[in-house]
This record gives sequence, structure tokens and C-alpha cells, in this order.
Amino acid sequence: MDFAKAFDKVNHSLLVHKLHHYGIRNSTNSWIASFLHGRSQAVVVEGSRSTNIPVKSGVPQGSVLGPCLFLIYINDLAARVSSTTRLFADDTIVYRLIAAASDHAALQSDLQRLEEWESQWDMTFHPDKCSVLTVSKKKKTSAHQYTLHGHALENVTSAKYLGVTVQADLKWDIHIDTIVKKANQTLGFLRRNLKIGAVHTKELAYKSLVRPLLEYACTAWDPSS
Repeated sequence: MDFAKAFDKVNHSLLVHKLHHYGIRNSTNSWIASFLHGRSQAVVVEGSRSTNIPVKSGVPQGSVLGPCLFLIYINDLAARVSSTTRLFADDTIVYRLIAAASDHAALQSDLQRLEEWESQWDMTFHPDKCSVLTVSKKKKTSAHQYTLHGHALENVTSAKYLGVTVQADLKWDIHIDTIVKKANQTLGFLRRNLKIGAVHTKELAYKSLVRPLLEYACTAWDPSS
């Protein structure tokens, strides 16, 4: 599920309301409200500055509190659906075991509930960027058509989640090809720019910039499917 302009659309008044619901009240609630309110923004182009306009939504990006406030804001999303949800910042997935036609209907019903949730809390899912991945051991599976805002969601054979490309057959060819290509590009960059340098410097650059690309989430995709 892809949020459109996720961090920019958090309604300040509704966020303060949710904080109060979760027990963040009194002076702490007032302090966070003060942190959010009274902000303004302007645009400067070639020395000319536009008039300031008030910022009534969005969590301050780059701040320590920003990601936490966003998670608090979308935390009740999972309570709206019967399927399993996973929330990590603005990366959201909804999934369930499909064993009968009723499971298809239940998942579609959950998507409709999410439409109601986003309408209530001023958030928006981007249907063009939401996709459906059917994971199965069967060689041939008929992809069911799901809709969001009347828009047919794209059925895909692989999808990236938290930096790991998951394939419908649970093989890891695409993910491994992707990270090897990226690691080789980074290694080439280091070779071009560290032609003269101490071995220790080259080793540190490799361990900092190349090896993490190969080792990230390897407990999920290595050694085999």
C-alpha cells in the first residue's frame, strides 16, 4: 500500500487528538501541539521570496519526533482490517492466506475499509503505486483482481519491500541480481576514486559502502529459497 505524500498529509489537529487517545496528554500533548503549530513556508527563486503560507499538516521531516508521530497517526489502520498488516514508516503491506473465494472477498472488503480510514483521517493511498503479489508454490496461479478507489490494482510477479525484492515463487534471483549490480557499481566508483590510498582506507570504504549492500537482510534470502 503506497501513501501519497505520506509525511506531508498528517493533519496536525487530528494527530493531537490521537496522541490524547493514546494517553499522551496534558503538558506533553501541549508541547507537541506547540511543536507542530505556527509553522509557515515560502518559496525563494532567484532572490525573490513568496508570501508565507501556514503549514497545517505534515510532520517535520528530518526531526527525531517526525517518524514516531507518523507511526502514531497511522497506528489504528490495522484495527480496521481483518487481514494482517505490517507498518514500517510509510511502507505498509496488507496480506492474508487465500484458501477460498471468501478470502478474496475479505481482502477486497479490507481495501474498502482502508478507503474509509483514509477519508476519515485525511490520508490518501496512491492506487497507481499499490500492487498485488500472489505468493504460491503452484506453477500457474490465476491472479485475482482487486480494486482501490475503483482503480484495478496491478498484479505483479515481484515487489520490493524494505529493500528486499520478493518474488511470487519465493526465489531470490531478481533480488540477488539487483544487489550484485548495485554493489559492482559502488565498487567501480571506489576503484576510480581510491586509486591512490592506503589499504586500510580502501578496506574501510569497502566494508562501509559495498559489503552492507550484499549482507542487508541476508537472513531472509540466504542461503536458499
